[in-house]
Amino acid sequence: MGIRKLDWAVSYTAASGKRLRNEYDTEARAREFATRQAKLATELGLESPLIAKLKPRRWEAGYQDHQGRWKTKRFATKDEATEFLGNQVKAVKTGTYIDPKSAAGMTVEELYVAWIDRIQTVGASGRRPATPKTVQGYEWLYLRMIKPYWQDYPLSNVSYEGVAEWARSMVGVNGTLASADTRARASKQFSRMLDHAVAIKVLRVNPAKDSVGGRDYVPYAADHRESVYLTRPQLERLAAFAGAHELLVRFTGLTGLRWGEVTALTVRDLDLGSRPYVSVNKAYSEVKGKLILGHTKGHASRDVPLPASLVVDLSRLVTMKSPNALLFPSAEGHAMRNSNFNRRYYQPARLLAAGCVARVQIALGISETRRGLAVFGDSMLAAVNGFQQSFGLEVRPAVGKEMWLALAESVPDSRRKGMSDSARICLVVGDSDFRPPVFHDLRHTAVSLYLSVTKNVKHVQRIAGHKDATTTLNTYAELFEDDFFNSAAGLDKLIAN
Repeated sequence: MGIRKLDWAVSYTAASGKRLRNEYDTEARAREFATRQAKLATELGLESPLIAKLKPRRWEAGYQDHQGRWKTKRFATKDEATEFLGNQVKAVKTGTYIDPKSAAGMTVEELYVAWIDRIQTVGASGRRPATPKTVQGYEWLYLRMIKPYWQDYPLSNVSYEGVAEWARSMVGVNGTLASADTRARASKQFSRMLDHAVAIKVLRVNPAKDSVGGRDYVPYAADHRESVYLTRPQLERLAAFAGAHELLVRFTGLTGLRWGEVTALTVRDLDLGSRPYVSVNKAYSEVKGKLILGHTKGHASRDVPLPASLVVDLSRLVTMKSPNALLFPSAEGHAMRNSNFNRRYYQPARLLAAGCVARVQIALGISETRRGLAVFGDSMLAAVNGFQQSFGLEVRPAVGKEMWLALAESVPDSRRKGMSDSARICLVVGDSDFRPPVFHDLRHTAVSLYLSVTKNVKHVQRIAGHKDATTTLNTYAELFEDDFFNSAAGLDKLIAN
């Protein structure tokens, strides 16, 4: 073990006819070897060996690895060789040694195969396999974003600067610069792959991270859309516009189940007894165009209580149904697909429900808003009552079926259907419009409604199926904004009278 300077080289022909070269630290050792090779060359009729002085001088660091095998590596300077030798000896002693040739012998493609196999078998944490949906996302990012650039790169050639440049200039599927969100997800996945290379002792450190584990090249992705939290009346309004799927929308908005969970429910999952609840123990996910029934997102079952207002409708729904029948099937009796449901039913319903108040105001030629959304306040009430008097309708502080139909007769044909479709709901003073919620916002709505009636976050965590209460608090922190300010006001109550 040590460092030696290589100044001399002997070129010679082996018995196989292959031309080889040995390097030595002294001229004497080089000439001694050349003499032996010259004798062999004479006997075999081979070309005589040649001795030459190396320029520039080369330094060789030699050490024994963790298995006792002799390893060497050469450097241009003694300082480089000394630093390398010190690091290798320390790594062998501490059990962190990694053969420098390992990274050179594995490409990014080979690393991906090993990494995705782990994801599919035991998962990133080693506790359970990733869901097919998650694996599909990883495969897409690798095939579309990572593989075209990195596929044949030896891991030894991956550098922080190279990863940073790739993340900044990553090309999307349409040939232009990929979105910030796509670049962020792809670069983070590549970094996780390199973490796996460190774990299996192919790399000593992750070259996609700086000295403190940071990745300042990851682009800042724009904030995701804000969640929509419906009030109970707004949820009922949305459900009314869902037509045949009214109960599905209301059920989701009051239980907080995810789409894959609610569409996987069967009749046997319901207990409509004295303490009604639904058992959530499976979920559908769509992978490569196929629906796959598997575990819930957290791989854990949970029971969610059911309000009495749902029990009556559910009791009616399950009458004469088999215990194994889907609770909310498609028209053909199969599991519903999210894309079809959204396009055919939910998208029209959410747009109609979200703008009911504004629709009335436009027809009446008025505007009354709060925070940019139409609200049924005093100004609108005066206009509504005036319209009711003019058309001989009952004057009351509400917009009901009769007034909706009357409004439909007073607006252009292009807006008539929206008015008549709205006849199924009733608007009252205090109602307001809301931003159109995506289906997942029904889950957010359920959590917000539960938090409004109980401050026990642990209970809400169990209902939502979160891993722990911290997740619930972090996800729905904005719902505690009033508590944030009320806490200061509450301090005054501690003063003794």
